[in-house]
Amino acid sequence: MPNFKVLQDQPEKLKNQAYGFDGTVVRPLKTDDTGRPDIRPLANSTDSILVYGNDGTTNQVLKTNSSGYVAVYTDGATALNITATDFDIRNLSNIQDNILIYGYDGTQNRAIKTDASGNLLSSTIRTFSEYTEAVITGDTYTGSTAQDVSTMATYTMFVKNTGATNSATVKLQISPNNSDWLDDSAEVTLTPGSSTAFTVSTFLRYIRVAYKSTLPGQSTDLSVIFQGQS
Repeated sequence: MPNFKVLQDQPEKLKNQAYGFDGTVVRPLKTDDTGRPDIRPLANSTDSILVYGNDGTTNQVLKTNSSGYVAVYTDGATALNITATDFDIRNLSNIQDNILIYGYDGTQNRAIKTDASGNLLSSTIRTFSEYTEAVITGDTYTGSTAQDVSTMATYTMFVKNTGATNSATVKLQISPNNSDWLDDSAEVTLTPGSSTAFTVSTFLRYIRVAYKSTLPGQSTDLSVIFQGQS
C-alpha cells in the first residue's frame, strides 16, 4: 500500500522482485539456482562485443575488413590487411620472457637445451659396429676382410686361435685405399686357445689382420672380430 513502511525483524524473510524492460513489457529478472543473473550464451549472429584500442587520447574501436582481418591504416586512409593470428603487444625481453625452441625426437617434442652461457648442449649417441670372420691359416700371409674406419672414433681388432693343435702368426695392417697395405704392429704368435687385440698407432682409412700358419703345412682356425664406435 502507498506510504506504508515495511517492518520485518527477520531480514532473511524480506524479499523483493527486480524487473527489467524489454522495450515493450516489464519483465522480472531471472537468476540461476545460485542467485547469479541468468544470461543466455552469446551468439555472433545476434550479439556484438567491441574490442577497443587507444589512439593516445581516446579509446577507438578496432576495425576489420569483411573477412575479419584487422585493418591497419598505413597513411591514415589506405588499409593494410594483417593476416597473422598472433600479435606482439610489446618487445620481448630475455629478462622477463621465455621462448622455448623445440626439436622432435621421433616420438615427442623436446625443448632444446643450452648451458649457462647459452651454448647448445648435445647428447653423445654412439653407434656400435661389429664384424666377425672365421678364417683358416695358410703358409703365407692372407688378409682378413678390410674394415673402413674413416668415421670411427675408436676401434679394435681381436684375434683368437680357435684350433686345437697348431699356432698362428698374426699382425695388424693399415691402408689408405684398401689396396696398398702397411704393417702397423709386430708379429704375434697365437698358440691354440690364445688371443690378442690390436689398435692402430697410425691412422689410415682401412685396417685388417694379416695371418698365416707359424709352421708351414700346419694350419689352424682363427676367429677375427672387429668392433668400433662412431
